[in-house]
Amino acid sequence: MEVNTERPKEMNFFFAFIKTIKAFLLIFLIYIGSNLHSKYVNFLFENDRNFLYLSDLEREMSFRTEMGFYYSYYKTIVEEKPFVAGISKLMYDRIVEYPKEVNAFNRFNIHPEVLVGALYRYLAPWLNTTTYRQCHIIDRGEGHDPVESCVGLGHPIFFYLEAVWIFAGINVAALFLHAMELSESYLGGSLAVLQYFANHAECTRVQWAPNERENFAGPLLLLQTYLLSIQIHDKRNTVQLQIGILLLNCLCLLFWQFTQFIFLTQIAIFFLMEQLRVIETRQLSILLHSHYCGLHMAILLLQGNEMLKSSLYACLFLVVSTYCLFFSGLRIKVKNRFDFLIESWLVILRVSIVICGSIYLKKIISDFLEVEEDTHVWEILFSKFTDYKTFHTMMYTCSEVFDFLPLSSIINMTKTFLIPYVLFGVINAVYFWINKSKTENVVKGIEEDRLIDDEDSGIENNEANIRKEDTDLDVLDKEKDNTEKDNLIQFLSGLSMDAAVFYNISQMVVYGVMAALVMRLKLLFTTQMCLMSSLVFKKKYYIYPHSVMKYLVIILIVGIIPMLSSLVNNVSKEMSHVGEFSDYNQEELLLWLRQQGPGAVAGSMPLLATIMLTTKRPIVAHPHYEHLEARQRAYTVYKMYGRFSPHELYQELSKLRVTYLVVETKYCYGRSSKGCSLTEIWDLESPKNRESPPLCDTLLTTTVDHFYPLFRNAHYAVFRIHDLSVRYMPRSFDT
Repeated sequence: MEVNTERPKEMNFFFAFIKTIKAFLLIFLIYIGSNLHSKYVNFLFENDRNFLYLSDLEREMSFRTEMGFYYSYYKTIVEEKPFVAGISKLMYDRIVEYPKEVNAFNRFNIHPEVLVGALYRYLAPWLNTTTYRQCHIIDRGEGHDPVESCVGLGHPIFFYLEAVWIFAGINVAALFLHAMELSESYLGGSLAVLQYFANHAECTRVQWAPNERENFAGPLLLLQTYLLSIQIHDKRNTVQLQIGILLLNCLCLLFWQFTQFIFLTQIAIFFLMEQLRVIETRQLSILLHSHYCGLHMAILLLQGNEMLKSSLYACLFLVVSTYCLFFSGLRIKVKNRFDFLIESWLVILRVSIVICGSIYLKKIISDFLEVEEDTHVWEILFSKFTDYKTFHTMMYTCSEVFDFLPLSSIINMTKTFLIPYVLFGVINAVYFWINKSKTENVVKGIEEDRLIDDEDSGIENNEANIRKEDTDLDVLDKEKDNTEKDNLIQFLSGLSMDAAVFYNISQMVVYGVMAALVMRLKLLFTTQMCLMSSLVFKKKYYIYPHSVMKYLVIILIVGIIPMLSSLVNNVSKEMSHVGEFSDYNQEELLLWLRQQGPGAVAGSMPLLATIMLTTKRPIVAHPHYEHLEARQRAYTVYKMYGRFSPHELYQELSKLRVTYLVVETKYCYGRSSKGCSLTEIWDLESPKNRESPPLCDTLLTTTVDHFYPLFRNAHYAVFRIHDLSVRYMPRSFDT
């Protein structure tokens, strides 16, 4: 008799309809969340600066420090005709570190600006119309001339910002997808997004600093870990999935120089997971393959960036790859406690060898390539735990964003119930894994007892089931096996953890350590915590008795109330902030510089970035501090705020062929409660000069040889540097 297992057509249509509805619901939720966040950060940015009613000069001035530095490359791509001329100008840049020629593609992570600029040039014929661009005159009040202000996507700066807001929307979409994948629930994805908005100030600063590198790379990092979680959770290795991961790896490395450290931790976590047998060696090899392709593509597009080639990330990748190729098969099959002890020591040994091998390989490669670009990273970490201080470390550690994570951030995350949700979700997952292992061991023991009972029954005496009788030696071996069963080994052998959840928990812990050391990195930690809060809706992990489940539901409901309350308060607080950008003193300086003759400018790094952007004058130092020579140039220029002689500074600036020196009164006379004024930093760096007056004060108050004052207002003073190449020879007469 045949059984018809085919579903009726009506049932197939019903399931297809339900699947379609779920797909549309997913797309709708993603669109709502991403579009809402994009418009929200745009609104906050406009509220903070009144950007629509500023002139082009004021808009560019509002991009402080690194923001103006990066935007200048977008401006070059947009304005240079033809497009190839803009690319050439970036590859042979003689403006950013005058008179040296610099390959901006190799040194700086400017690929977002190049891509957005290229897209604007392609769409320019459609955008430069009255539909997408409107101009009007802005009256700036008494004493200031009216200015023209253009708005709309047709204006380059608004097109650039729109790209930033789109990336901010992608960040929320990726967070929702990833949280939904981990929790296997729409509620989990929704909770992660709500927590993101409730902890918005802790998760991102895109509304205050739009074009910082993390705002471009952060959304792509979330997408990368989302695809990676799918790959290790379902053990799928489709070509499309692998290509997607390696392309995202490449883009993340191109968009943010710090990505290499994030990928360093990612490989380390996966290697540790393989050692603990959470994943197979095959899955680790697949991850290494995606990093191999992404790393080499990034090095190629960065035109041989030596800092990336000699990075600890690249070295760890090589060492772990070597392990996978030649030594991954040397594992002990754990059958008893002695085997477990030996394997534990071998795991510790392998991890130690990989760490030491990576550090040693990095030293070899760095010495061979003569690279010292990332030495400041280790010096900064060293200075955080010791009294070690130098000019360069204090330029970082005196900034608030490089300080330790403040207690206020932890309190805020507790008030929004983010930390309690994360703790509950993680504990729930660990309890489920432990209980699952115990249950499987019990079931396994019951099955073994059944087999033994069957063997002891009288059925084996039946003629149809006659078997060879056990010898005395067989009986002794069986009794020995039964007595040597170890509960610990059985528990570990039955322990089966969700690799995707385990990885994301580990990554959250690593981000937490990073954020504790450097407050700026709390955006990675808080966003990852929002992601992990979704685990409270993972139904598979609810293995509590029915009587306990009632109270769990109450706890979840009670936790949502303070979260929603904090969400409303935080959003209201951010939206109530109203500001307006204006800096007439700097505007006066920039307009004056535009009218002067040619020559390179020296000054503070934030100001020089603005000068390069607005006047296109060559500068000798810049805020991209991750290169050794850039740090040396800044060290030279900032001597004007130390207690040095004018002649010493004059000689240093003459080597850099500086024409104009800009002195800022806020740096010269500013004081800091933490001992972080430039004068105090130089007193620590050069204590032998403590009795001398600050050089900037001497320049501003007296007449000094070789420094000729040309411009002065309340905040800035400009001096022209005498050119050593000019020689005046007396006329000789024959007598």
